[in-house]
Amino acid sequence: MSRDSLNACMLPPMALEQRTHPRTSEAIAAVELRDAILRGDLAPGTKIRQEATAAQLGISLIPVREALKTLAAEGIVTYHPQRGYFVTELPATAVADIYVVRELIESQTEELALPRLTEQNLADMSRHLRDQARAVDEQDAVEMIATNRRFHFVIFDHCENIWLNRFVAQLWDTLDPYRVLSYRRMWLHDPDRHVPAEILNEHERILNALQRDDGEQALTLLQRHRERSETFIETLVNRA
Repeated sequence: MSRDSLNACMLPPMALEQRTHPRTSEAIAAVELRDAILRGDLAPGTKIRQEATAAQLGISLIPVREALKTLAAEGIVTYHPQRGYFVTELPATAVADIYVVRELIESQTEELALPRLTEQNLADMSRHLRDQARAVDEQDAVEMIATNRRFHFVIFDHCENIWLNRFVAQLWDTLDPYRVLSYRRMWLHDPDRHVPAEILNEHERILNALQRDDGEQALTLLQRHRERSETFIETLVNRA
């Protein structure tokens, strides 16, 4: 069986063992499926094999089905009658629509969050940048996307509006699988592409503005960063 076929049937080994705090069976299934999708292990368009997933996680089918309903409500998976659940595939036109919403929600979230950042938060962002630089050097797409997310969510997590936080996370969850696959393809076909390093440089400028306590400049840089991200993702989705 090929790796792609295996991914379509089950989650990556050891995923469950890395979880240390107790959850309900439904929550376990939702977390493991979501993580596999965001890592790109279950690619857009892949059918979720419910029986294989249940066996892999050591739970019954019922919590797997309930977890898939939750993920469908988040837009991460899509249900097709008579066919089952599939990892959601985005049409190219959806990226622009998502970024319209991201700009509205994230700009407000960032504006509310920045005044609440502490020196420790900035130190955390600096650590995430070092991890991201290592991922770029190693051409590790999964870690590149994970560190990118951790960098930005230091900011988002300091917004006290839980509804803004919830929608920001949902929008990122929708796009992250495409980021992972796109970086993998990019490095496979064009290993000298400089986009990841340029993203890293943009993050460094954002952090420098925050360290200078220049919130206005940081917000401007975050907006430009978002606009550049939209162009990059649209190009990669169109090529997929």
